[in-house]
Amino acid sequence: MRLASIPLSDYILLPKPDDFRDEQAILQYALGREQVAMQQYDSLAKETPPGPIQDLFRFLANEELEHKKELEKWYYEIVHSGGV
Repeated sequence: MRLASIPLSDYILLPKPDDFRDEQAILQYALGREQVAMQQYDSLAKETPPGPIQDLFRFLANEELEHKKELEKWYYEIVHSGGV
């Protein structure tokens, strides 16, 4: 098996559910993942020549940004409502 055929995500170590103390910790982790994904897609868009592939990476970066905004709303609601 060639190394290039193995998805990068197979090597990402994820915390165990026990590592999350509360909803705030879960949301912080999720926000970090969205940020990294957004930056990765943005970087790929910058490295790709104009065309459909670059458009795809820009679209994916924007999707991750929207996910991050939604998580930030939930985070604010939970943390500032006294939920954590």
